[in-house]
Amino acid sequence: MMLKPGDSAPLLQIQDALGRTVDLAELVRQGRYVVLWFYPKANSPGCTAQGKKYAELHEAFRQMGAEVFGVSRDPASAQCDFMDKLALEGGLIPDSSGRLGRAFGVGGFLGLGSLLGLYNRDTILINPQGRVEQVWRNVNPFRDAEVVLDYLKSRISNLEAPAPAQPATDPKGL
Repeated sequence: MMLKPGDSAPLLQIQDALGRTVDLAELVRQGRYVVLWFYPKANSPGCTAQGKKYAELHEAFRQMGAEVFGVSRDPASAQCDFMDKLALEGGLIPDSSGRLGRAFGVGGFLGLGSLLGLYNRDTILINPQGRVEQVWRNVNPFRDAEVVLDYLKSRISNLEAPAPAQPATDPKGL
């Protein structure tokens, strides 16, 4: 089932490529946004470009209160190599069983995911209320990280913007 904005996010516990537990429910309880960028294959050209951009913008995402995780069906060893190559500070999640992808409704790359074991290039943003905030399907790997960061900046600035001032009323009607 494809998730859409407003749906409850599946707040699972998963292992990252380094074997650390990533608890999506705990991140939400801490008031964090969670970005899950699903990609087809570690070290492929498009995924490398996408990963580099997330690495470059890692600190900007942190400043926006977001934790960022890349997810593919690659084994942990391939993802660790990918992380080292790109100097990724955010985690990568090996989802060889497809559990996380199924939970978030991420399909197979070019419609051949079950055959090839590759994910579509989709990005999902979970808000601090545990809801799917936004879903981007079939993203451009060269622009994805910037698009998500721009959305977060806009969303957060709208939440922090003061209410518009109301015109003062003259009690004498003048």
